[in-house]
Amino acid sequence: MNLTVNDRTYWVEDEGSGPPLLFLHGFTGSTNIWEEVKGHLPGFRMIRVDLPGHGKTGDIGVLSMEEVACDLKAMLQELNIERLSVAGYSMGGRTALFFASMYPDMVDRLILESASPGLRTVEERKERIRKDRNVIDLLENHGIEAFTDKWEELPLFESIKELPASRRHSLRKERLANDGSGLIASLEGMGTGVQPSLWDDLKTLDKPVCLIAGEKDAKYKKLNEEMAEIFPQAQLHLVKNAGHIPHLEKPDIFSEIVRQFMI
Repeated sequence: MNLTVNDRTYWVEDEGSGPPLLFLHGFTGSTNIWEEVKGHLPGFRMIRVDLPGHGKTGDIGVLSMEEVACDLKAMLQELNIERLSVAGYSMGGRTALFFASMYPDMVDRLILESASPGLRTVEERKERIRKDRNVIDLLENHGIEAFTDKWEELPLFESIKELPASRRHSLRKERLANDGSGLIASLEGMGTGVQPSLWDDLKTLDKPVCLIAGEKDAKYKKLNEEMAEIFPQAQLHLVKNAGHIPHLEKPDIFSEIVRQFMI
C-alpha cells in the first residue's frame, strides 16, 4: 500500500500478526528481497518499506538518514505501532541504527545484517563521497544496466556467484527494476559518505542487538566484531558459507537466528 507521511509517499507492506518487526532493505533492493525470509518467520507482523529511491517508492528526492528515520516514525504511527523490533540489511541496517538512535523508546530489539555505523573520520567520508560520485556518473551517463553490471562485479558480492542461476537472475531483475535517478538521490542523501558516524552512539544504545554477517565477508565480519564489543547488549552471528547477503545466501539460517533472537 502507499502511505503518505510528511508530504512523501512510500510503498509499505504490512502482513501477518504477532509482534511487529520492521524490515529495511539495502541499496538497489526493495521489499521483495525479504520474500523468502517472510516464509520462514510466521508469527510476526512483518512490515516492509521501500526506502527512498527504491522499488515502488521510487525517487522522492534527496533525503538524509535523519529525515528517513523521521518518516519511518510517522509511518509506524499511521499503522498504530508504538513499539517494535527493527531489522535492516546493509544500507537498511544503517537506517535501522539511525532510527534506533533517534527513537530508542520505539525500539524493542535491533537486528543488523552486514551493516555498519558509518565511517569514523572526515577523510574516510570524503573518499567515499568521491567513489559514490563515480557511481552517480555511471548511472547518469550509461544507465541502470551498465551500473548493475559493474555493481555485481564488486568483490563484496563474489559469493553471490555461487547461488543457483535462478536466484542470481531474480536479484539482477530486482536491481534493474530501480530507477537511476532514485538510486542517485539515495546515494546523495543516505550514502555512507554523507551520513554522520554513529560509532559513538553504540555504547549508549542499551537494548538487545543481533549482529549478523557472512563469514566470507571479511570487511563486515571485522566491522561487526568491533561493533559487538561496543554495544552493551550485542550478540554476533557469523553465517558459514555466506558473504554479504546472508538472508539471500542462507535464508533458513538467517531466519532461525532472527526467530531465536526474537523469542
